[in-house]
Amino acid sequence: MVSKEKQEGFNLMEKKYKLVPPDGGWGYLVAISAIISFSTTTAFAGCFGMMYDDFINSVSLNSASVTLLMGIFCMAIAFAGFFTSALLNIMSMRKLAFVSSLIFACGTLGTVIMTTPIMFFLTAGVFQGIGLGIMYNLSCTIVNEYFTEKRVLVMSFVQTATGVNAMIAPIFVKWSLENYGSKGTLLLIGGISLHNFVAVMLMQPVRWHMKKVPLEITEKTELKNLLEVEENKADRAETPILKLSEITDFEGTTTKETLEKYFDIPDKGKKKSGIRKVIESVIDTSLIKTFLLSCSSLGPAVCATADGIYIVMVPQYLYSMEWSQENVAMAITLYGFGDLATRVLFTGISKWMYKLGIQKIYVFGVAIAALSRTGMLWSNSTIVILVYFTLMGVAHCSIAVLMPLVVTDAVAPEKFTSAMGFLQLLSGVLSMGIGPAVGAIRDITNSYASAFYALISFYALICVLWPIEMIIKSRKQRRKI
Repeated sequence: MVSKEKQEGFNLMEKKYKLVPPDGGWGYLVAISAIISFSTTTAFAGCFGMMYDDFINSVSLNSASVTLLMGIFCMAIAFAGFFTSALLNIMSMRKLAFVSSLIFACGTLGTVIMTTPIMFFLTAGVFQGIGLGIMYNLSCTIVNEYFTEKRVLVMSFVQTATGVNAMIAPIFVKWSLENYGSKGTLLLIGGISLHNFVAVMLMQPVRWHMKKVPLEITEKTELKNLLEVEENKADRAETPILKLSEITDFEGTTTKETLEKYFDIPDKGKKKSGIRKVIESVIDTSLIKTFLLSCSSLGPAVCATADGIYIVMVPQYLYSMEWSQENVAMAITLYGFGDLATRVLFTGISKWMYKLGIQKIYVFGVAIAALSRTGMLWSNSTIVILVYFTLMGVAHCSIAVLMPLVVTDAVAPEKFTSAMGFLQLLSGVLSMGIGPAVGAIRDITNSYASAFYALISFYALICVLWPIEMIIKSRKQRRKI
C-alpha cells in the first residue's frame, strides 16, 4: 500500500497546470478601458490654446505664467505616476483608478468655474496632472497584465484608436467653441472626462480571468512538490528536511550549486534599518540600479521630454520663416498623419516586433527623429519640410507608443508599475530642467535653430549610448550561457 504522505505527493504532482494571463477574453474590454482612459485624458492636450484662450486673455496671463502651468502639470504627472506603486499597497487597482478618475474630473469640471490664475493652476495643472499620472500608469499596467503574446498588438491598437480620437479632438473643440463658447466647451470636455468611470468598471483584476495551461513536470518541480508536502506535514515554514542522497542520485554531488539548481535558497541578508524599511515600502529600490540608471529608463524619458518641447516650439519657428497659417496647419496635420500611419503599421506588424526587438525599433525611431529635424533645418523648400514633418510624426509614434513596451521588455511583470512610476518621475524632472535651458538658448541666441540643435543632440546621444548598452548586455549574457 502507498503511504498517505506519498499519496499526497502524487496528487500534488497530478496538478499539471499553471495560471497564465488570458491574452484575450475580458482583456479586450480592458483594452477598451485603456482607449477611454487615454482618450479622455490626453486627446485634448493639443487643443490647450483653443480651450483656454478666452480665460488667458481675460486674466492677462503672460507666457511665463503659461509655461509655469505646464511645468506644474508635468510635475504633478511625474509624482503621481511615481507614487502609484506605493498607493497600490494601500488600496486596490480599481479603487485607485476610481480616485484618480474623480480627481481628473474635478480638474476638468473645475476649469468651467475658475476665475483666478490660482484656480487655473490647481484645476488644469495639479488636479488634471495627478489624475492623468495615475490613470496612465494603471492603464498601461493592466494591459500589460492581461496580455503576453498579443501585448504589442493590443497596445498598438489602443494607441491607434487614441491617435484617431486625438485627430478628431481639434475638430470637435472648434465646432463646440463656435456653438457653445469657451465655458460650454469646457463643460462638454468635463462631461467626456466622466467616461473614465466606465473605464474603471472594466478594469477587473486579472486574477479573475486567468487561464489554466498544462505544466511540464521536471525533476526539479517534482522535488519541490514533494518538499511542499513535507513542509505541510511538519507544519513549519523553516528550512525543509531533505536527504542529500535524493539530490546526489541526480547529480552525484551535493555542492551548493546543485542545491541552488533544485531549490531557491534565500540569502540571509542583514537587518534593515527603520528608515530603509519605510523607503522600500514606498519605492522599489531594486530598480534604481537595474532600471533607473539604464537607457531603458533614460532613453524614453529624455526623448519624450525633447519631443514635447519641440512640438510646442516648432509652430513659432515656422511663423518666423513667414509661413502662412494654412501651411503651418498643413505641417501639423502631416505630423499627425505620420503618427497615425505608424500606429496602424505597428498594429499590422505586432507579431514580428518582439522578434525584431522593441528596443532596437525604439532606437531606430529616435534616429528618424534626429535626422528629420536636422533635415528640416537644412532645407528651405516648403514641400521638403512638409515631408520631414511627416517623418517627425513617425518618430513621435515610436517614442510615445513604444515607451510602455520598452519598460515591459526591461523589467519583471510585477515591477512594471514601479518602473513606469520611475520613468514618469524622471520625465517630469527632465522637463523642468531641459525646457527652461532650451528656452534660454533660444532667447540668448535669438535663434530657434540653436534651440533645435540642442534638442537634436539629446536624440543623438541616445542613439549612440543605447546600442552600446545593448551590445554590452548581449555579451554578458553570452558569457553567462
